Amino acid sequence: MGSPMNDQRAESPHPQRGLGPRAVSVALAGAVLWSCATTDAWLGDAPEGPRLTPEADASAEVDGDVDGVATLMCAATECPAPYTTCPSDFGPTYKCAVDPRRDAKHCGACGNECLSFEPIHMTSRCVEGACALECLSLPRYVFPDGEEPTKYENCNGLLDDGCEVDLLSDRSNCGACGNACAAGTRCFRGQCGCPSGLTDCNGFCVDLTSDDLNCGACGTFCEYPDTPCEPMPENAGYGCVASTCGELKCGFGSDDCDGDLALGCASNGCETSLFEPTNCGACGRTCKAGEECREENGVIDCRPSCEASGKVSCPGGFCADLLNDPENCGGCGLYCPFAGPRQQRACDKGVCVVACAEGFGDCNGDPSDGCETDLRSHPANCGACGVTCDLALGQPCVEGRCLVAPCEDPETK
Repeated sequence: MGSPMNDQRAESPHPQRGLGPRAVSVALAGAVLWSCATTDAWLGDAPEGPRLTPEADASAEVDGDVDGVATLMCAATECPAPYTTCPSDFGPTYKCAVDPRRDAKHCGACGNECLSFEPIHMTSRCVEGACALECLSLPRYVFPDGEEPTKYENCNGLLDDGCEVDLLSDRSNCGACGNACAAGTRCFRGQCGCPSGLTDCNGFCVDLTSDDLNCGACGTFCEYPDTPCEPMPENAGYGCVASTCGELKCGFGSDDCDGDLALGCASNGCETSLFEPTNCGACGRTCKAGEECREENGVIDCRPSCEASGKVSCPGGFCADLLNDPENCGGCGLYCPFAGPRQQRACDKGVCVVACAEGFGDCNGDPSDGCETDLRSHPANCGACGVTCDLALGQPCVEGRCLVAPCEDPETK
């Protein structure tokens, strides 16, 4: 390694120009940072020649303080602990790109990958250089509710069968290991039995008074009548009412507020919209000043106005942040297109933008491969596209900074 440029006793072949970037685990305790010159791209505003880092700044970067001592920082090539170089099967290998303390592909040593064991609901992650096992919970598809949440746990303490219990559905371990439900009672989403007013029908909690598939009793399916009304009363249909099939009932979002649905075909049907502020979610429910009638998660109710939270009311009764919502960017229903690899779509002041995931950059300008460059380890794009380390010397990029170390004193050679 070379000596500083302002030392005329020897020439430094590879000093780092400008104020050296904050090195990773290489700054000597108590050192005050100098800078050295080079022809390579500099990581900041390049001054004309060496510069002494103010003592207050230097103390923020290293531990300790040695009065009157300054250290010149030059390009370094040896990986600082604990960083190392590992081969890769999925792209180029960059020097010092691996931190074995937390790299799931090279945990503790090159090639030691932390694996996932989905059949036994377990996975692992790299923690301080060792693969730590933990339970893996993935949603399962259950008709007709779509995806059902899961929460697996290793209740028996054995690794052979992994995380064998789903706390949200296991009646012997409902909500917590060892919490058993009473005989004949199922576990629903971590609680024993169905909520009040609902009945367990083959593993589903249903309302027997209104469920068209389980009307009055589990498995009783309501069929369409042979002689329906012609024409059908407004917003009405046939189904389960008061545990009886074949009755007229209102669809979601409307109600029979004048109470004439019992007249059958002579009724004016479900004449009232439940999205009105004077009948919000139920007949006669009136919203207060500053509230609006809106549906959220299948429930229609009086809620604070969209404007009160800095949002806009969109058709369909939902609030949207037109400045930041990628699903409604600049206008209701105007969604931003999905991004490419290692990219994140975003809405910036009402305009769709594509931002790179943290630590990556689109350095080749090709949108088809997304943000292809790892700015944390790419020596030709270190920390930002175009920022080049000393490639001829073999200076690595570590955590987005070209590696530097104190310049060697030629008198010690």
